[in-house]
Amino acid sequence: MKIREFINEYLKMSRYVALGTMDGILAVMGVTLTASGVAGAAGVEISNFSVGLTGLAGGIALALSNAFGSFIGERAEEARTLRELEQKMMLDEGKLDDTHIHQQAKRRIFMSMFTHGFSSFTGSFVPVLPFLLIADRMPATICTIILCFVALIILGVYLGRVSRESLLKTSIEIVIIGIVIGVISFLIGGGHG
Repeated sequence: MKIREFINEYLKMSRYVALGTMDGILAVMGVTLTASGVAGAAGVEISNFSVGLTGLAGGIALALSNAFGSFIGERAEEARTLRELEQKMMLDEGKLDDTHIHQQAKRRIFMSMFTHGFSSFTGSFVPVLPFLLIADRMPATICTIILCFVALIILGVYLGRVSRESLLKTSIEIVIIGIVIGVISFLIGGGHG
């Protein structure tokens, strides 16, 4: 697959890119804020860089999980579709393997895997960057929260436009999810003490 074709395929899956990015932002925001809160509440001296690396490790785990989960799910779906097509065409099972139809299915599987994994990984940088770049805990935490919510609003507007629904409604729904995750992370991370 040529680079231009690859980029076009990736952009055609923009809905999944947005959802994967949202996964990365929300999951890693939770991990990062919890790690920061636990360190602060316990009075443990942990650098912001370590908190950022903790979030990044969570982002990598999420990206791999999403990529391989997508691979397994898409592979099963494409195999089922191929077998059904063979039945309708009254062909023996496996007769469509190594055909153009099979190659297209493999391409869709790869693109789905890449899209889900890469977008999750990319989204995970939003909550992590302030902790990697800012030495003081409170400004890094505030910056993370602001960046995450700005990114979530942008994703909400985009998803609202794609779905042709209210941009405001979609953005508010996504921001509410972010608030719930933020509150839970705060409570687990030391906000209870």
